[in-house]
Amino acid sequence: MIYRDLSTNPGTAGTPPSPPRNRLSDESSPYLLQHADNPIAWYPWGDEAFEAARREDKPIFLSIGYSSCHWCHVMERECFSDPEVADLMNDVCVAVKVDREERPDLDGLFMDICHIQNGNGGWPLNLFLTPEGRPFFAATWLPKRTTGRMPGLTDILPRVKWLWSMQREDVIRGADSLAETLAAHLKFVSGGRVGAASARSALNELQGLFDPQWGGFGFAPKFPAAPRLLFLLEQARSAINSTQERETLLGMADLTLRRMWRGGIHDHLGGGFARYATDEQWLVPHFEKMLADQALLLLTAALAHEIRPDPFYRTLAEDIVGCVQRDFTAPESCFRTSLDADSEEGEGRYYLWTEEEVLRLLPEGDRGLFCAAYAVLPGGNFGHEMTGMRTGQNILYEASTVTELSRRYGIRATEAEDRLARDRAILLEARSRRTPPAVDDKVLMDWNGLMIGALARASSAFGQTEWRLSAERAALFLQKALPDPRGSWRRRYRGGEAGIPALPGDYAALLWGVMELHRAAAAAGARKKQLRDWLRYAESLTGKLMEEFWDPEDGGLFLSSSDDPNIFLRRKTASDDAAPSANALAAMGLAELSSALGERSYMERAREIVACFARAAALRPLDHLSLITASGMLRPVRAAEAESETDEGREPPAEAAEAQSEEAPVSAAEPREDEGTPRSHPERSRRDRAAARSERRLSRTRRSGLRDR
Repeated sequence: MIYRDLSTNPGTAGTPPSPPRNRLSDESSPYLLQHADNPIAWYPWGDEAFEAARREDKPIFLSIGYSSCHWCHVMERECFSDPEVADLMNDVCVAVKVDREERPDLDGLFMDICHIQNGNGGWPLNLFLTPEGRPFFAATWLPKRTTGRMPGLTDILPRVKWLWSMQREDVIRGADSLAETLAAHLKFVSGGRVGAASARSALNELQGLFDPQWGGFGFAPKFPAAPRLLFLLEQARSAINSTQERETLLGMADLTLRRMWRGGIHDHLGGGFARYATDEQWLVPHFEKMLADQALLLLTAALAHEIRPDPFYRTLAEDIVGCVQRDFTAPESCFRTSLDADSEEGEGRYYLWTEEEVLRLLPEGDRGLFCAAYAVLPGGNFGHEMTGMRTGQNILYEASTVTELSRRYGIRATEAEDRLARDRAILLEARSRRTPPAVDDKVLMDWNGLMIGALARASSAFGQTEWRLSAERAALFLQKALPDPRGSWRRRYRGGEAGIPALPGDYAALLWGVMELHRAAAAAGARKKQLRDWLRYAESLTGKLMEEFWDPEDGGLFLSSSDDPNIFLRRKTASDDAAPSANALAAMGLAELSSALGERSYMERAREIVACFARAAALRPLDHLSLITASGMLRPVRAAEAESETDEGREPPAEAAEAQSEEAPVSAAEPREDEGTPRSHPERSRRDRAAARSERRLSRTRRSGLRDR
């Protein structure tokens, strides 16, 4: 009650205070909407929150998470919904909520702060900031009350209030020091080139971290670490490495994929993969499924199959695509963001089984076989993450191979495989009748770009035309839904509306994805007009990316906009996280675009990006694997005008006709009829000439049996 009294305005004695206003109900983010009924006076990130902090002379409490995060749900339930915590929070701070998937620029900036202060990070990410936006305290999940060495919010908040009132100069000095430390950490000298030494150093580090028994890198918890797998595969196809080295690198990626496939991180009934496993054997997952993870693992399977075709990679790819088509594909043909870790019954309950449930559902003759195959135990094989106590539940993981089972039960391997497939279908149907996890149905430009590129690459690797067409439909929808009338793009689509200005990672990921689509369409024999339209699509993305985020002084791309006054530091880095960095993806996309168009300026810009971060990559190669891969794509550009004019009349090679997308991309160089699009970029004439040259060059490409549209 003391905190409610302290917040009462003068002159209102005896009048019950009005309830605090929570401002999240008008937001589109599913994560923010999960907190819209909290008794905390949440603000979304923006000027209004910072103006309130300065007006009320309060620090800011910033909490960052995402909708499918289990521990975000725990903190919402135990802290943010609690009246005692809310009274403290509303008295001490101005509270701000951020969806990390909507604002990866903010998440990356403040996660760096958390790592500097604590040596680790995670979500939910919670910080205290000055009203000018400078952080002075960072932590991850926090309980309501102090438990052991874990401080609780009910103890932290009064301490913050006292420090802000009594020792503010020290707090501000600490915040300034923390900001300077981060700025020094991010500071680098641009220039140089990424050479073979950086790649060799990175490989040595990866081999030192590799787990030769269970695959993956390091110890628990284990993440798929897709940029590391992709780097291994790129090096496995590089002639710079010896035959034996290439075999070793492919083997590391292959073992990791196979161990993940057998583990509980893989959904053996519905397909796809959870975000990470809590143990080194990939058995116990954190159950949320993320679109970006599915995209990058699909790409990994495609690249591995390109190096050495294997039925396992095809099965892996079909498994992921099946999950994406069923659970992630929106009616608009684009892709949703994630599936929650929790359902009504609790964390992971949607995916867990008691032995009694399995025995009741399966045919009598299959029960022993299935339980042996997937480690279904009477007392359960799944323990509580915090206590380790058995819950009676089982997570399905492949404990025995089909070959081992056929020997044990005296049946043919094909029979065992068929029976297990039938049993999985029975359990999947039964699971579909449970209350499913919530779907975060927002559409993100960057993650859709990754899925578009992965589907396109996989369509070529596995001969799946429909996968390419699915990628085309998504790319065409984004092209219609995300640009604003000024030609800039928005990064999020939900409920029929687009919002939030696109970030460099959005433009770069979609640029890369569109170039993979162009590659796949060319390989499939698409006609030159469709290929030219994909290139114009890519050029339009490139123009906006460079216009809004290029650093004209030192090169490279800033990771946040220049027009947000509340961001205390504009980061610029090429370090990977769970996905390739924006700068690396931009360099890859630009290199591919340059080669396709015969336009040297794009390759020069890709070189400038790589050169900008070359010294950082030499110092920390393991953090810059995608940039090192991008450096291998830099090559002399053969100008398209050198192509023979007689190419137009060459007889195309014979090919099988195949279906194409119902519509070609909207040409970025041409205004749409329904928009007041301003006249084109000043370099339009140069680009049109380049496109014309490309058309002549691409005329040698195999043609499909359909007419151009």
